[in-house]
Amino acid sequence: YMKLDKWRKENNLSYSELARKLGQNEATIARRWCYPPGDNRQLIPRKGSNMDRIIEVTGGAVMPNDFYMRDE
Repeated sequence: YMKLDKWRKENNLSYSELARKLGQNEATIARRWCYPPGDNRQLIPRKGSNMDRIIEVTGGAVMPNDFYMRDE
């Protein structure tokens, strides 16, 4: 599995650039999607358009379950 933040770093994207790619106006949203599970600042993308866009933009590298699984 791959976390969105790891994908962002591997693709040399700032939070602002990631937000734009994902159709968001605010870098804060993308940053909150990048926090790890269990972090009280984490925001899980909504099912539907937001999650679908993440899957599309990452080429399927980041999937819904990646927002729930903790790193070992």
